[in-house]
Amino acid sequence: MSETTPKSPELIQAQIATFAAERVERYQDSGHIFNNLGSLAVEGVSDITSTTTSAEYHNDENGDNSLRVPEGTERSVATSAEYTDFLRSVGGSRYEAIRGRADMLQAYGRFEPTIARLRTELADLATRKQHPNFLGNGSNAAVFSIEEGDNKYAVRVPNGKGINPVVIDSHLAGAVLGRGVPHLEQIVAASYKDGVTVAEVMPGKEVGGLTVDEVKGISDDQLGELVDTLMAVNQRGIEIDPKPSNLFYDPAEGYGIVDYHSSKDASKDSKDQELGEIVGWMGMIIDNTGFYGKTYGSDKTIEDYAHDLEYKKANFDVMNRYRAIVKSKLGGEEQQNALTQIDKQLQVSQEAIDNYSNPQWVTECIARDEEWKRQTAEQAKKPAIEGWILTV
Repeated sequence: MSETTPKSPELIQAQIATFAAERVERYQDSGHIFNNLGSLAVEGVSDITSTTTSAEYHNDENGDNSLRVPEGTERSVATSAEYTDFLRSVGGSRYEAIRGRADMLQAYGRFEPTIARLRTELADLATRKQHPNFLGNGSNAAVFSIEEGDNKYAVRVPNGKGINPVVIDSHLAGAVLGRGVPHLEQIVAASYKDGVTVAEVMPGKEVGGLTVDEVKGISDDQLGELVDTLMAVNQRGIEIDPKPSNLFYDPAEGYGIVDYHSSKDASKDSKDQELGEIVGWMGMIIDNTGFYGKTYGSDKTIEDYAHDLEYKKANFDVMNRYRAIVKSKLGGEEQQNALTQIDKQLQVSQEAIDNYSNPQWVTECIARDEEWKRQTAEQAKKPAIEGWILTV
């Protein structure tokens, strides 16, 4: 009789994580499983229970969210039978979502010593952005570069002490679907325990940091590849986070997308992103190229308006060419939805170009800003009112 090869800890974690993401409908329940992923991988998945920390409302037999579960109630989160049935239904470790997660978890060991040193250097949260390897910052994590062998990688390290394995898994679920797709971030390693992902460095820089000359250098072929990437994203069930900080551009490699997720999430109530919608969103991001993350406050000068006008004209040209490519690649309702959004953005962009090209409009804007600053300064000089005096 042949002996059964024991499963690796990484494979067991991948199985449990995929089950939690794809079959456990309540977000609190899947979060409970992820927060106990390490112990579940060691002890095995029996019936999982959780004690409510506040009152919860669940669906009754009619589907109404009116069944109240009091605080302090121990209730079932998932059963071992549900977990076993899930593994059987998807083919166990042969299932791409499980195998892909396991591969990334197993690869983490190669990077762990380097990342441990990096995390020690990042102990002071206040100085993280001053680290020489700092690449960028998001709401949940900051990104730093490391070298391993002859290659550079981008490491996503959580902000603060709290590690949310649910967030890590959303990246891994998307990475499995995006594996091998050109122009998508490729995650190669990860750890639920450390809350870290390791990805190949995306060429170029965020579109908010492009120069006017770089914007003018964007080619029709690169815009076409961007639309092709969005079509591949839609076909694979990937969701993107449509903001300029997640879109990169490189003069040689074109556009690249980072920070994307899987739409195959049992706890999500929202509908999947539609192709026309995400293609249309790109019109807004293109219009913000060179602007995102930059603020002038109330000190904008004539030179600043002239500088911004050059960006707006360059972005307007790119957006018009993008529109033509979208029209040629999409059809039917998807095309109509995308063009409707792009046309609205083109109208906004044209109005901005007209205003920024008008010396009188610019002068009036600067004058209003100056008056606002004057009034603000005068208000600051007035003593604070300690009470209200009612006069008749």
